Amino acid sequence: MDGNNTKSGIGLGSDGVIPSMEVKNKRMDEHEQENDDEHETNLKDERSFIENISKFYGQIDLRDITLNIGDDSYSAHKFVLAKDSDVFRAMLYDDNWSKDNQTELTLSETPECRAVFDKFLRYFYTADISVTVESSVGILCLADKYCVTSLKNLCTKYMIDKAKSPKVKNALSWYAWSKALGLTELIQQCAETIAWNTGPLLKLKEWPGMDFDFVSDLLRNEDLVLQNEYLLYESLLQWLFHESHRSDLRENASKLFPLIRFPQMTVNQLYQIESSDIVEQEECKDVLNSLVCKAYRFRSLCPSQGELDVMFNEPFYLPRNYLDLVVDTVRMQNTLRFGIQVDVKTYAGPVPTHKREGEWKITYRKNGDSWTLQIFCHDSATVNGEARVQASVIVYDEDEKVIQVEQVPTFVCSRGNNLALNLNVTNPDDSKVMAIILKPVPKTSETTS
Repeated sequence: MDGNNTKSGIGLGSDGVIPSMEVKNKRMDEHEQENDDEHETNLKDERSFIENISKFYGQIDLRDITLNIGDDSYSAHKFVLAKDSDVFRAMLYDDNWSKDNQTELTLSETPECRAVFDKFLRYFYTADISVTVESSVGILCLADKYCVTSLKNLCTKYMIDKAKSPKVKNALSWYAWSKALGLTELIQQCAETIAWNTGPLLKLKEWPGMDFDFVSDLLRNEDLVLQNEYLLYESLLQWLFHESHRSDLRENASKLFPLIRFPQMTVNQLYQIESSDIVEQEECKDVLNSLVCKAYRFRSLCPSQGELDVMFNEPFYLPRNYLDLVVDTVRMQNTLRFGIQVDVKTYAGPVPTHKREGEWKITYRKNGDSWTLQIFCHDSATVNGEARVQASVIVYDEDEKVIQVEQVPTFVCSRGNNLALNLNVTNPDDSKVMAIILKPVPKTSETTS
């Protein structure tokens, strides 16, 4: 042992005894505890804070601002309003807006907003609000107007959920509001629900009186679920000649007829249009004749697309989700269909016809709430050895209302491959029937193989 009291690199204690690991660990724990005690810990009691703030709601003796809306007055506190609203903060504290010792503020609100202003004001104190389908628009507009971001987000989330298919009434009611306020997610949800329920929508007595922007947006939507394009054309005629739009017939016809996909009509339907009195209407004849001619040109050139290198990329030439093109329906609890190959038929090639000569096979497989459809084409469904097709699955509830739609992009099928469509059922309890749509499409520059 040398004078440094070390042996094999291990230090000795003052009494010459090697310290035990237990002693070392104890010292380390004490050191870590000392370091930990130096750190700040953030403690919160949000519930008590909200409860304390909420006690001030409606207390006249403590208020420092009165909000006047028509004949109604509401007592409030400037700091409570300002903490959640940039607009109220500017109105109450900005030198360019507020006045010294201001105790009253007059607000101008729409009837929808006036009806729910007390709930809106209470939210500043409680961070809690009760919303219904009827009151949601008023609350949303107030939250947007006064920049109460948290409430706006909560209300938007509620409305998105309540606008899901088949709640088409809510979607119709909120679509214009969502566009006016620029709420992208709500716009998309309302548009989706409206698209999936287009068939029933066109039968509503309110349809002919709907505004131009709504009709234009509807006709531009490629995801519409309806019987066929000719039905959409007939519904547009009903709208165009309604007394509320009749004076603008020429302008409306020139803007809306091009949104009808005439190439997706059968030759019989096109001939009906040519033979109708509508094409003799001075306001309609030029645009209609031009569009019908484009449809006939499509029918003529499609069979020779490969030779002529002609493309039809515009939405005008592509099918929507036509129920006339349903090739199979499945009861989703029918286990006998799992693993079975089903023979179905479409028309051969992209030109619409009543003849179903293109043969396909579909195999269904199910794993939990997920379905996989394998779709194979027969030679009879191909043109020059290929079949370009889009596939959609429409899911219905027990009331035969659409609750889910899944689609795949255009796929080039041949004898050497197959199309796979995966469906994750979002609402298994309500999903009762699914319908499979196969849509032959023309050659485009965006086709997937």
